[in-house]
Order: sequence, then C-alpha cells, then structure tokens
Amino acid sequence: MLMLNAPQRDLLRDKGTTLGRALIGFLFFMSGVGIVLGGPSNTATYFTTLGIPVAGLLVWLVVIVKVVAGGAVMIGKRVGLASAVLIGFTFLATIIGHAGMSNMAPFDLTAILKNLAIIGGLLYLMAYGPGGSNTKFAPTNDDKNGDGMPDVM
Repeated sequence: MLMLNAPQRDLLRDKGTTLGRALIGFLFFMSGVGIVLGGPSNTATYFTTLGIPVAGLLVWLVVIVKVVAGGAVMIGKRVGLASAVLIGFTFLATIIGHAGMSNMAPFDLTAILKNLAIIGGLLYLMAYGPGGSNTKFAPTNDDKNGDGMPDVM
C-alpha cells in the first residue's frame, strides 16, 4: 500500500490538486477551441443529426461555455460557478449525445462513464475549491492527529 507521510501529502494537496484542476479545465477549454478550429459547421451538422434545433447558434453557445468555463477552471478563477456550469453542460451532453435519447445517438456506456467521472471531478472542485495552497482540509472526527487524513488503526 502506498503511504505518504505528512509533507508528501501536503505537497500532493498543493501541487496535485492544482494540476488536477488545470487538467479538467484544459479538457473543456481545448474541446471548445477544437470546435472552432475544426469548423463549427461540422459540429452544427452533428447537432442537427441529433435533432437539436438552432444547431448553428447552439454551437457558439457550446464553444463559449467550454472556453470560458474551462478556462476559468484551468486558471482557478470562479471555480465553483464554472464547475457548476460544466456539470450542467456535461450532464446534458451525456443525456443527449450518449444515452440513446436521440434517434441518431447510440447508447455509449464508455462515454457515459467517462462523463460521470468528469462530473465527479467537477463536484470535487465545487466542494474543495481551486486547490493548491488555498485548500484547507479540515480535520474530521476520524482525524485525531490533525493531518487531514483519517487515522488508521
């Protein structure tokens, strides 16, 4: 079993949480940039096949959400709000694009599970904030020595 000592856990909490947050934000940010670089009309055509109305306009809303909210998460600004927006977006994208709710979108369990994991990461960001040295892990009832981790007997 991998056991970290207190300084290692502190380092992981500082640098690891910051890197994790940046990677989640980067995922959305680059996806939005990719839509623009790949041709928004391609995404609009895909939206149309899913039966989504005003697909040409909706593409730009998706780009804005992904770039702005993803960028905010990536740099650690307004992380709670940006995470909430991305949770809503990811949930809708999962239902519409992967859960077989559309005639053209097949049920894709792998994509659904991936999106649920992303939602889990975003929920964690909402609960604990941007990470890094700003994050305070309060002792729990199981944490008698105050190191932020439950004590193991």
